Amino acid sequence: MTTMTLQIDNPSIFEHLKSVLGLMKGVTIVGMTDNLDVDIPNETPLSAMNEAESGEDAGIVNIDSVESFIATMR
Repeated sequence: MTTMTLQIDNPSIFEHLKSVLGLMKGVTIVGMTDNLDVDIPNETPLSAMNEAESGEDAGIVNIDSVESFIATMR
């Protein structure tokens, strides 16, 4: 068995998707929530995620000292 979790922002798409999935043989909807309190990442983690996905990082972080670490982060 494979499980897939989806986040649907548009309620009309959600209802349509739920209907379509319900018609498919071998697919069972095991749970749904209207969780509007989901934390949406702010710009800093979004930027970090985009950087990680791009494969282009900022380089090696120097952790020899606090000062060199801070300098690397600039």
